[in-house]
Amino acid sequence: MMTGQHKTAKTRWVWLWFGFWYLFFAFITMYLFQTVSVWPSAGVAVAALLLFGYRMAWLVFIASVLVVLAYFSWLNESLWSWQILFVTAATATGNTLGAVVTYLICRKTSSMAQSFADLQWLLKRFLPATVLCGVVAAVFGVGSYWLIGWPWTPGYLSGMVNWSVSNMVGALVVTPLLMCQQLQPGWRRSMRQARLKLLALLCLSVAAFFLFGPGQIWLPPAFLQPALLLIPLLFVTLTASPCVVFLFQAMTFLLVWVGTTAGYGPFISASQTETDTAMQLFCGFLAAVILVIQALLAEQRRLRKIWAAELLSSKRLLEQRVEERTRQLSEANRQLELLSVTDALTGLANRRRFDSYLAAEWQRASRLGQKVGLMMLDVDWFKNYNDQYGHLQGDECLRQIGQLLKLGARRATDLAARYGGEEFALVVPQAEVQYLKQQAELMRVAFASLHIPHQGSPLGHVTVSIGIAVLMPMAQQQPELLIQLADEALYRAKHQGRNQVVLADEGQARAPVQ
Repeated sequence: MMTGQHKTAKTRWVWLWFGFWYLFFAFITMYLFQTVSVWPSAGVAVAALLLFGYRMAWLVFIASVLVVLAYFSWLNESLWSWQILFVTAATATGNTLGAVVTYLICRKTSSMAQSFADLQWLLKRFLPATVLCGVVAAVFGVGSYWLIGWPWTPGYLSGMVNWSVSNMVGALVVTPLLMCQQLQPGWRRSMRQARLKLLALLCLSVAAFFLFGPGQIWLPPAFLQPALLLIPLLFVTLTASPCVVFLFQAMTFLLVWVGTTAGYGPFISASQTETDTAMQLFCGFLAAVILVIQALLAEQRRLRKIWAAELLSSKRLLEQRVEERTRQLSEANRQLELLSVTDALTGLANRRRFDSYLAAEWQRASRLGQKVGLMMLDVDWFKNYNDQYGHLQGDECLRQIGQLLKLGARRATDLAARYGGEEFALVVPQAEVQYLKQQAELMRVAFASLHIPHQGSPLGHVTVSIGIAVLMPMAQQQPELLIQLADEALYRAKHQGRNQVVLADEGQARAPVQ
């Protein structure tokens, strides 16, 4: 179990890790690319909240405040004017709320199987959430400029679109990579696959050189198709692990971004904002396509495992029938056998399992000269309970009693079973009378302590009657004799007022009970 100091150390490491990447992407964007129209830091914020919940919202807010202040300092603005402080607070709030909205839609994730390997989660939660993340951030960011009367070039609507797209694409590209790094077991080992994808990396680099680099002057116009970048991406998606796929996806975004910033590619226009928006829409489309294909492949792999497991189960079931349930069956066949001998309502052993187990224990006890104990339980006035509360409530009552009886099977050799209807049984090998009687009384009290209402009972709640029998098997005796003695003791408990434990007496005759 993790101690308080370890938890604190881990929390600090998480804050430093995600804080570093948020600031790293932000400063690279502002100072290297000299733009804020592209915003990969949004993906860091979304990943932090999806992985660690609301506690990371403060990290996003603080990092956003630092970045916005650094941006205004870069523009040589006075950092202490009320307009700057207002825009800073609004922008940081928008970035934080955008990530929070994504978290509310997607919820906290603890595995790749629950996130990017789940097609339904991807289509119904993550992709719509990234759009809302961008819109929320844009409303606060551009809206703060509008409220204080500052102009936005080339216009507020254009700014809203660009801001929304930049945050959305940042989440589509960066979030999967960071989450895979946290959730994928052995992600460092899987990253070694990237070294084996040199051909795909070479193709990606060549395509970027000709489509978004100086090589475009040598490429015929008919081949100036940015969608050609999908070829190496699809190859990696079909042949590599998710971490490698997301890494190549981020590398594609970086190559396209660098080429477009350098003035190459089909998205160049007179407005830098429009250029960045068009470039990001293309990268967002690529990212969404790759994410969907990767999720489809994960779904296919999962279905293949299910089909393989079903085929294997069918094969093992056939072996089980051929070998007539020998004890040399494999562990998987034992699981199939367990399903066939389990009562569906209570989860206890069913009548078939009870009969076979009692017969086996009877033979073993006869061979070793040991005793076998049997406890028979019956729910008092259960027919009245069903008539008054309905069969569904009756099933729930039986389910609770079955769970308590399972707890009463203290030893590995004890077997709790549903004998039939509202009647239960507990087989106790190597039993002594005093031990069995003590256990029966403890269970009777435990059943009564459930206080399940029962207006049809004089006691006002559900109770059980218990009959117990202990025998040492003799020659020519069958296990049915033990069942008969325990059943007779149960009927005596019923006749004597119910809600009690009675020990079997071979001389006691059984009388009818209403």
